[in-house]
Amino acid sequence: MFLTFVVFLKRNYVLLLSFFLIGIIIFGIIFYRDPERTIPKEEGFIVSPADGKVISIDKIHSDAVQYTTKNGKKIFLPELEGMLEGNCTMISIFMNILDVHVNRSPISGQVTDIIYISGKHSPAFGSVLSENERNIIVIQGEEKVITIQIAGTVARRIECYVTQGQNLFIGDKIGRIKLGSQVVVIYPDSFLTRVKIGDRVKAGETIIAEIT
Repeated sequence: MFLTFVVFLKRNYVLLLSFFLIGIIIFGIIFYRDPERTIPKEEGFIVSPADGKVISIDKIHSDAVQYTTKNGKKIFLPELEGMLEGNCTMISIFMNILDVHVNRSPISGQVTDIIYISGKHSPAFGSVLSENERNIIVIQGEEKVITIQIAGTVARRIECYVTQGQNLFIGDKIGRIKLGSQVVVIYPDSFLTRVKIGDRVKAGETIIAEIT
């Protein structure tokens, strides 16, 4: 059996190598794709910062900078202390390996803070916001909106394209998380959430909230 397999490899190595190279090319095309998006032109909306699936929608209390998971676990976020202007809504979006990896600005405004925090690389399909490596981008428009890029087990490289003081338009590219992971967006309760858990969203295109 082993000798038969060796003979097969010798006779078909060119074909196998071709399949391997084609696979790499296809993976590269999927991995680095960056399609154009139809970005809303109206004011008063927040768009998704990432492609993926909405896995949680939580409320953050500004006084204690904490939220409670659906399992009743309280998660504290001390790095956000002093950033939140009143109680907020937090949407977590899971990006799988096949999703577009480019992240986009949820609103128009100025980047007021960028905070990088080292951490673990636990699986990103859960409450990893307070544990994993992450990059926090604070954007001040008519309201303050915070986007957090979170690394996972496979995705261990977060790229940030913006700098503090930079002005952005809604839908502008702000970064990338290679091989997918999780992105969180936090916005004031003055906005009405337009998505629900389980919804698929597209970065820069899907409206996730609107001003009330």
